[in-house]
Amino acid sequence: MSAESFRAAGFKAIEERRWTDAIESLTKAITQSRSPAWLLARSQAYMETGQLDEAIADADYAYCTAVERGNDKSRKQMIEAQYRRSVCFFRKKEYANADKCAVWSMRLAKGVAVKQGKIVEREGVNDKGHYFASAAQELAEAEKEKTGSGTDNGTDAKSRVSAIMGGQTSSATSYDRDWNKAQIFRSQVLNFLEALPEDDPARKITMKLTPEKPNLGPFKLDDKGKLVETKPAPLMNAPMAAPMTASTLGSSGFRTQFYQNDTSITLTVFMKFSSKDEMEKVEVRFLEDGKSIVVDGVPRLPRLLYIETHDRISASKSTWRAAMMKLEFTLVKEVPGKWPDFGIQSKFLPPSVCVNADSSLAEWVNLPSTGQINSEERSENGISDPSHGSEHSASSMTRAASSASTITTSTAPTYPTSSKLGPKDWDKFGEDDDEEDGDAKDVEHFFKQLYKDSTPEQQRAMMKSYIESNGTSLSTDWNEVSKGKVETNPPDGVEAKKWVP
Repeated sequence: MSAESFRAAGFKAIEERRWTDAIESLTKAITQSRSPAWLLARSQAYMETGQLDEAIADADYAYCTAVERGNDKSRKQMIEAQYRRSVCFFRKKEYANADKCAVWSMRLAKGVAVKQGKIVEREGVNDKGHYFASAAQELAEAEKEKTGSGTDNGTDAKSRVSAIMGGQTSSATSYDRDWNKAQIFRSQVLNFLEALPEDDPARKITMKLTPEKPNLGPFKLDDKGKLVETKPAPLMNAPMAAPMTASTLGSSGFRTQFYQNDTSITLTVFMKFSSKDEMEKVEVRFLEDGKSIVVDGVPRLPRLLYIETHDRISASKSTWRAAMMKLEFTLVKEVPGKWPDFGIQSKFLPPSVCVNADSSLAEWVNLPSTGQINSEERSENGISDPSHGSEHSASSMTRAASSASTITTSTAPTYPTSSKLGPKDWDKFGEDDDEEDGDAKDVEHFFKQLYKDSTPEQQRAMMKSYIESNGTSLSTDWNEVSKGKVETNPPDGVEAKKWVP
């Protein structure tokens, strides 16, 4: 097969989230041509499978190659490569490296000359080599970008370099969405960076914004067409940051429980509210994509819960309720069938949701926009998640079970049981009773239909007569019922007694 065929197979595997297949196909393509776009795609696949050193190596190689080529696509690829590096460093808990790469991705998106990378590397680093940045500084930088008085966007000789690399000579570039994505992610990185002690190892800058082109190793195909790959060497001299404490990071995920049938799934997310007032402040939105649920006001920091369902749901038919110890969702499936799990949860919104959010959602969860970031509320709201779509985080996201690409309708799940009778299919629970209660359900349906088709006056009469007679009388004649209290009229052989609590 040609390199293009392998590339197409790899990109399709990424769309379908088959990361291992994507790595294999893209590696076969990269043996023939080390395209920055292909390397960035494989970097994503490596990242999703937890191979962070390999993901960084691919992003480094893509960045260096894009700088060398200097064509019309190079600037976009450099921005994406630095963003990918930022996400990987964040997952490695190297927060200084992560923030610095996010900053450089934003600067590149604004058209800054590539040679300024060495200057940006030294910004915010003290004499001990520790890096410091804050949400307030980010807010000030964003305001400068908004007013056009910020970083040089190419008004001097350096602008020519920027233009050659795909930049523009004005503050309004064609990479605004990339800038927004990096800014949203950076705001999340700063939450962790600001929580670090001043001498924490994670404040050390251990990489270069313009990296050396790594050795990805030799690649070849054996006689049977099987790929033989030498994995890229891990990055050296990059110490792991000290682990954050539970009080700093908060819970990585709430405990969940779900049960389902072919048409709906009931998901319970366990959490403990401190008061009824806190519980009543919870708000839930089902997003238009049919798979995203956003909850604001959960009892943790950030006070955000994002749920991506396994498959599409009907937002208009789905419901939720809050209790002191849990949130419960009843989700109606668009396509009937059994799911292997409910989906995934996170305490941050993924970049894809943040970037495409409408104004009402952005305002609701205080998403930052260009030049408008509320630094005081940053610690109260999740801004982004480096873990969804191309950025699914192993530390922030939890799977209820292993995902499956198809929905199975033939076999119901088997639940653990100690019964001597063996496991019970709870989806069929009560089916025998349905046959016995058929007549009762027909009567119930009759009265519901009668009430629905009645006039408001008749409905008022039915409610008054039924309640006041303790369910022994039902009248649609308001003229008769309105004259006084409707007395209890029990059927023959039954004695009415007053209930005493």
